[in-house]
Amino acid sequence: ILDSFRASLALEKTPASGTGSGRVKRTHLDELDQLAARQFRATQAPTIALSGRSLPLIYKVISTLVSSPHSMALFVLDLEGRFDATRLTCADDDLQHVYVQQPPCDEISSTSVEAMRSYISEAEHFMIYDQSSAASLSREFWGTIVLGGLGAGDLVAAWKGWLHVEREHVPEYSTRITLEEAFERRPERQEVVDRTGWAATSQWGRYVFLE
Repeated sequence: ILDSFRASLALEKTPASGTGSGRVKRTHLDELDQLAARQFRATQAPTIALSGRSLPLIYKVISTLVSSPHSMALFVLDLEGRFDATRLTCADDDLQHVYVQQPPCDEISSTSVEAMRSYISEAEHFMIYDQSSAASLSREFWGTIVLGGLGAGDLVAAWKGWLHVEREHVPEYSTRITLEEAFERRPERQEVVDRTGWAATSQWGRYVFLE
């Protein structure tokens, strides 16, 4: 009975991710959602596909989704082993609703679209049926984020994606500055770099954010 209830609840709230739900999942970052909506209207592709230095944006999206007032749960399938939960800015109570799977390299037999869909199906089965995710039963399941795979997932980050993430441009030193002066100014320049935001750019617009 519990299993049936959990399955019914999950399907009622959120269509299965990466399996043709036909809509873009909201990140609750308004400018990013508007950009994704424009892309969807033009291409009918619901996946938010990132390329470049995508992890800062992924951390921001996750921290936003699991924190109040949204208070969702989500699954991260990390095929590259690069996800670092310490970079999330959510509270510890919210962090427990971020489920991360990092399969060993020898278990990743394929990163084809079919294989990705199989991995995601297993992830969603875990979220609905596995006792390990019972703590998140009261939360809406947002969907699946995939690092290192193409073709399936609600938000994916790989070598190819319509939304490219890079650090905002930091002005270069003047050509008249000496190497010694540049060395002395390194701490100051690092502060400037740290304060500089990130830019997610596409043909449908750009989204600038801070970590």
